[in-house]
Amino acid sequence: MFELNDCASPIDTEYLNNSVLALTTALNERDSYTNDHCDRVCRLALQMGQCFGMQGQGLRELTLAARFHDIGKIGIPDAVLLKPGRLDEQEMAVMRSHAVRGERVFLATGRDDASQIGRLIRHHHEAFDGSGYPDGLAGEQIQLGARILAVVDGFDAMTTTRPYRQPLALDTTVAILQQEAGNRLDPQMVAAFVELLAKQPAATRR
Repeated sequence: MFELNDCASPIDTEYLNNSVLALTTALNERDSYTNDHCDRVCRLALQMGQCFGMQGQGLRELTLAARFHDIGKIGIPDAVLLKPGRLDEQEMAVMRSHAVRGERVFLATGRDDASQIGRLIRHHHEAFDGSGYPDGLAGEQIQLGARILAVVDGFDAMTTTRPYRQPLALDTTVAILQQEAGNRLDPQMVAAFVELLAKQPAATRR
C-alpha cells in the first residue's frame, strides 16, 4: 500500500467532539477496511489541501470530510458492501446512496460546521464532466474540497485490496488518474496530486 509522507495527527483533537468520535467507533465496528481507507484518505487530503493553500477552518473541514466521506456505508447492506464481485445495476444504485446517507449522518452530529462538511461528503463522487452523483454537478460547481477528495479517494481505492480485486501498481494507478483527468476528475487536481507523488522519496508498500 502506497502512502505519502505521514503526519501524526491529520485532525486536531480539539476540533473533534463526542459525536464525531462515536462515528469513528461506529465506522470501525461496521467495516474496518472502510475505516482504515477513510483514515488514509484524510491524510492524503490534508496534504493536497495544503498544496492549494487551504488553511484554518477550510482545511479542518476538508480533513474531517475526508475522514468521514464513506460514513454513509454503515447503512449499506453487507450483501452489497462486501460483495466479492462486480455490482449489478440495482446494487450499484444502493452503493451510490452512501454519499447522501453520509451527509445525513454527519448532519446529525449537530456541529456548527456540519452542513459544510456534509456537502463535501455528499459531493465526493461528483465528476468534473457532470457524470457523477448524486447531483450531477460539473466543473467548479463542485467545491474544491470535493474535487480533491475525488482524486485521493480514487487513488487509495485503487492501491489497496478490495473484495473484487488486488491492489493496482502505482504507475498503473497514476496512468488511470491521468486518463480520468477532464472526465471524472479535475485536471488541475490530478496534476497537483501526481506532482505531490513525484516529490515523495520512495513509494512505501507494506
